[in-house]
Amino acid sequence: MNQILYTGKGKSHGPASLTSILRFFSISLIVFGVIFIGDGSYALYHNHVIAKSRIDNTVPEIAFEQEGNNAIVTVTHNKGISRVRYHWNNDVDTIVNGNMEDTFILDNISIPSGINTLHVTAIDENEKYSESSYDFAYDGISIELSVVDNTYMKITASDVSGLSYITYKWNSDEEITAYPNTENNTIIEQTTEIPTGLNTLSITAVNVENKTLTKTQDVRGVHPPKVQLYIQDDYLIVMVTDEEGIDTIKQQIGVEEERVIQANGAKEFSYKYNIANRGNILVTITATDVEGVARTVKGKNY
Repeated sequence: MNQILYTGKGKSHGPASLTSILRFFSISLIVFGVIFIGDGSYALYHNHVIAKSRIDNTVPEIAFEQEGNNAIVTVTHNKGISRVRYHWNNDVDTIVNGNMEDTFILDNISIPSGINTLHVTAIDENEKYSESSYDFAYDGISIELSVVDNTYMKITASDVSGLSYITYKWNSDEEITAYPNTENNTIIEQTTEIPTGLNTLSITAVNVENKTLTKTQDVRGVHPPKVQLYIQDDYLIVMVTDEEGIDTIKQQIGVEEERVIQANGAKEFSYKYNIANRGNILVTITATDVEGVARTVKGKNY
């Protein structure tokens, strides 16, 4: 009888088949785990992005105002303000406690004269901060001097924040104090007679913030000659005095021709003119000193 030899290549349900099954499930679990972990990581990342977007990134807001010679800084925020730092130009910081308020105002920052930059840093309770700066212009105290009629010096002191008083004196004379009027304390005006010759005028102005400005100026007092006319018997007496010296005296009586008298620098000069039997006349005398300053005096019915 013929027999067929079996080679063993057919189906088998032995150990080899079980190993294959186990390998398949292991790979499937690994793939599923990777997918699950990936999905979880993405979810965590997505939630982190959403949470981060909900974080409040606001910082304090800083606003500036000016009132007279004071700068006003207002800091507002939706959180408590921890502290505020400020300085002018390149000066050192001044630090102020914000008391954890959501609105904090600094209204007593004195502005220096001229144009200056105020730098401000506001820091909140979470140490988040904002920085801002502003240029303030303040003229400060002003003192102006002007000569009136070669005889008087007009002093004008002003300050937009208000003046308390001014003091002034000539040379080493006694000091004089002047105050503003009650209706307007931003300006003080004072007129003082200029002494003859070269003099030094010293002025100090003090504002309501107790800031001061001192100004000194050399002024030459040039006064016109003093002219006196009077009658003595039948004569017109002309007397001229001037501390700088008298140069010329011009005389015009009625319709007569003008007469020029040389005084040659004399500090006192007088003469008389016969007006006997002459009534209703007009006399014009012009005296000029060596500085070129003149004074004219007219008289009638001498």
